[in-house]
Amino acid sequence: MSEELFWKKCASCKKPIVFGGKYQTCSVSTCNTKKTGLAFCCVACWDAHLGFANHRESSAIEKTAPSHAGASIPAAKKIVIRSNQSTTFSLPEVDTLVVVSKVKKIIQDRSGYNTSQCAVDALTEIVVKECLKAIDKARASGRKTVMGRDF
Repeated sequence: MSEELFWKKCASCKKPIVFGGKYQTCSVSTCNTKKTGLAFCCVACWDAHLGFANHRESSAIEKTAPSHAGASIPAAKKIVIRSNQSTTFSLPEVDTLVVVSKVKKIIQDRSGYNTSQCAVDALTEIVVKECLKAIDKARASGRKTVMGRDF
């Protein structure tokens, strides 16, 4: 596996944040949990997340990314898929695979409910599981292309 050339990607614009580089975090504790770990490349990107974060009071905090040697490697995550047979995959943590603002908007528009970050994380896990199942179906069909019928 090739080594990453950056520490993390910006949570807003997805630009890389280099090892030892400056980045912004949110002062609100829910944005700084180990699971969420939001990091922003600049104050403008931090400001962009406020539109869906619904913070009452927050500020951007400038931090320095770890040096390359001090960077932590994400822990492996086991995902169990149950179909005809049980399959276990070990995967590194994945970034959010859904557009959070759109998920929150549809839930708000349809129900008036708010959406927590753990709901978005659960949705991402469902997407990963379904993608892995689709890969297995494509492989079983002798294809190297995942198609809609594999889902």
